[in-house]
Amino acid sequence: MTRHAFLGAVAATAMAASAAASAQVGAPIAPTVAAATDEPAPSVARTITLRELGFESGFEIAGLSGARDLYFPVPAGAEVEELRLVLPYRADSAFGSRRSVAIEIGGRTQYTAALPQGPSQGMIDIPVDPALADRGYLAARIIYSGAITEDRCVDQRLSGAYLAFAGDGGLQARFDGDSLRRVSTLAAAMPAALDLSLPDGASARQAAAALTLMLGGGDARLAGSPPRGGTQGNGWQVARVGFAGPAAPAMAVRMDGGRPALDLGGEDPVAGARLLRSDWKAVAAAPSLAAAGRDARSAARGLTIADLGADTSVQAISDRGEWNVAIPASAIPAGQRMTGLVLDVAVAEDGGASPPVITVLFNGVLLASAEAEEDGRTQIAVDLPDGLANTQNSLDVSVVRQTASGDCKYAPQGYPAQLLPSSRIELGPAEAPDDFSDLPSALNDGFTLVMPDAAALGPAAALLGPLVSGEGAVGVSYDAIPDAGPVVYVGAQAPAGTEPIVRFDRGAIAIAGEDGRTILDREAIENLTTVQILEQGGRPVLWIRPGADFAALGASEEPPVLGYGNAAFLAGDQIAFAFHDARERLIDIRYPDESSFAQFLQRYRLWLIGFGWVLLTLGFVYLLRRVIASNKAKG
Repeated sequence: MTRHAFLGAVAATAMAASAAASAQVGAPIAPTVAAATDEPAPSVARTITLRELGFESGFEIAGLSGARDLYFPVPAGAEVEELRLVLPYRADSAFGSRRSVAIEIGGRTQYTAALPQGPSQGMIDIPVDPALADRGYLAARIIYSGAITEDRCVDQRLSGAYLAFAGDGGLQARFDGDSLRRVSTLAAAMPAALDLSLPDGASARQAAAALTLMLGGGDARLAGSPPRGGTQGNGWQVARVGFAGPAAPAMAVRMDGGRPALDLGGEDPVAGARLLRSDWKAVAAAPSLAAAGRDARSAARGLTIADLGADTSVQAISDRGEWNVAIPASAIPAGQRMTGLVLDVAVAEDGGASPPVITVLFNGVLLASAEAEEDGRTQIAVDLPDGLANTQNSLDVSVVRQTASGDCKYAPQGYPAQLLPSSRIELGPAEAPDDFSDLPSALNDGFTLVMPDAAALGPAAALLGPLVSGEGAVGVSYDAIPDAGPVVYVGAQAPAGTEPIVRFDRGAIAIAGEDGRTILDREAIENLTTVQILEQGGRPVLWIRPGADFAALGASEEPPVLGYGNAAFLAGDQIAFAFHDARERLIDIRYPDESSFAQFLQRYRLWLIGFGWVLLTLGFVYLLRRVIASNKAKG
């Protein structure tokens, strides 16, 4: 699950009481908040979908056994009128089998049913007692089990069976509207998808607050842009966030069309935006706080799987189990880079002669394989090869058991295994950004977006969303470039003091490949959005030169994710071409309108080098012949 699975907010009083602790763990100070005093509010229907819990396309349990734990946020301060768990599913099995599904909620079995033979689809719809929610969450566990036949000789891996749940299913809740008037309760209950309404002539601080909410891969869009993935379900699926003036409260709740909305105001609306996306917001979803988050020292040692919100639930494995962990580059702390993995896997003994085998894949590359230790916990440490990490990374850890066979003495039996939350990503000091995927190490500690006006905010945020966490100090400037700190610059001309990889001050441009064939011509390049990593006085600068379709990025359902290279050309929301100027030796950047001697050398450098080698070779042969002839004459 992603962090968006744990929606909540910190009440102002709780944050004020923990101000001293905030200085140690980096929690933002809460701004002054205010509650709305409108007329009585109607009930608010809300569907907390599996997509919001991090299962973008739902999830699937393969084979004949498995379980999945789900945690739906149900704020303790909200008055819940009704809860229903609604899960569309589809299932099938290649062979005749008997399969069932059971659902536990709050530790109690609430539903059990047999799955039909053959391909089937249906809907699990069960009422849930609101009292089963505990500490701000409703815990649900889906248990899937089955058997092919009574014949113990049949290996269940031949079944081809599965049970899949769609991403638009989830927990349907109905809240009393008046109970959502508190800022802390509203922030805990509101959807992850945000509709941001910037006023005309938005100030730089208001734009910076909106940008803060749009970073980190979240689904926050400017008003008028559809949320990614559509409506994602029924009821209240998109929360509205407005921006008030400096004289307004820092955070206030208002009713908008029968649904609660949140306004950010005050002198520093960025503080309210950082509070909304802070990990501390989850405190208000629970009646008590048992432990605080990681400190700066633990971040320097490594980033744990638990920090990423990954699913590390226990699986009953009879033959194979797998855990998939998404590791976005934006989650890497500022100034750090991924150097390796240390994985803790607990595997129960099954009494077999062959121990279970644990395998580790990173971005589809097999990095390690080891037999499980007999004491139940195995630690696997691997180094990440250079160039393997990217902007979006996938870690796959699997456990494979050797099933009993031969005389069919034993029936298939599942034994527990778990990828422990203590598993971590090893970190090391990062150097200057070399590829787009390295930008989080430079931008996560804060940066300034310099752009001509607020119209460029949506497209720029779409490009920066996967690259920056938004937890650092984010600023916006409509004119001047600040003297210090990383900069993201949106403009037609390169920032002063930089040496662009692709220059636009030398007339027409053409990009050619190894055989001289033109990859991008001058007309295409003029219409494309160009993104480059530059350096200015020792600090990184990301230059975005808008193209003809630059505005379309802000409304894109799937914005491009910059990863490889330090220069890229974008056609709308697609990456047309990306390269690294130091590594791509066969890429030739040409300026046809320029006829300088330097341009001549750049264009024909390979021919000139070859011609030089020929001259040197001929000169050496001529000199050798003269020496031989002279020696013969003396002899």
